[in-house]
Amino acid sequence: MFTAICDDEKNMQNCLVQLLQEYGAKKGIDILVDKFENGYDLLRSSRKYEIIFMDYQMNGIDGIETAKRIRESNYDSVIIFISAYPEAALDSFEVGTFRCLKKPVDKIKFFCAMDDYLKSIDHDNLLVIKTRDGIWKIKISDIIYAEAKGKHTIIRTVKDHMEVFVHLKVIENKLPAEKFIRCHRTYVAGFGHISNHTNSEIFFDNGEKAQIGKAYIKKFKEAFKNYIIRYNSKTL
Repeated sequence: MFTAICDDEKNMQNCLVQLLQEYGAKKGIDILVDKFENGYDLLRSSRKYEIIFMDYQMNGIDGIETAKRIRESNYDSVIIFISAYPEAALDSFEVGTFRCLKKPVDKIKFFCAMDDYLKSIDHDNLLVIKTRDGIWKIKISDIIYAEAKGKHTIIRTVKDHMEVFVHLKVIENKLPAEKFIRCHRTYVAGFGHISNHTNSEIFFDNGEKAQIGKAYIKKFKEAFKNYIIRYNSKTL
């Protein structure tokens, strides 16, 4: 998980780094942290962060203005404001803040904010498919793979499987690219359910397997590596 801390106080930077490391160790998540002393340096970064911990008041450019510029660039990072000022909570809503934590940061409230973030990305995302048979709603984290069967697609989940009259390409485009990949002309695999793989096959945690096409193997390996770094899911 890529995170950024933007705060002009070294002590606060170190405090947040320590909390993130402790939370990551508790949850089994690799959390990579970049530190910035002002908004200008953060805005110049080319890395896309999942979470940005933003100081409300900084020298040069404050947290609200920095967040506004982030939003103007269609940057959809979660922003958590850190501030000793009560007005920060109200002002931060105009830039779509996820949470506002008071300085000094309370460990329990910090961990709750992180838990809420993980729940928001893992449990609220649904794959919605409209077919002539009706509307299907499938929890994305439950999808193991999708397999083409002519003009139909079989979607295998942790509990069941279903066959929908929709092309595999349509399903692929609806799934988050950082969590799923086309590994064969007939398969889209979910990284979260991969237990192992060779250069020609993927083995899923439900005991099934899928083929990896020769034209897809390089892209698959690179994408799976990035997934492991980002989410620290089941590693090989």
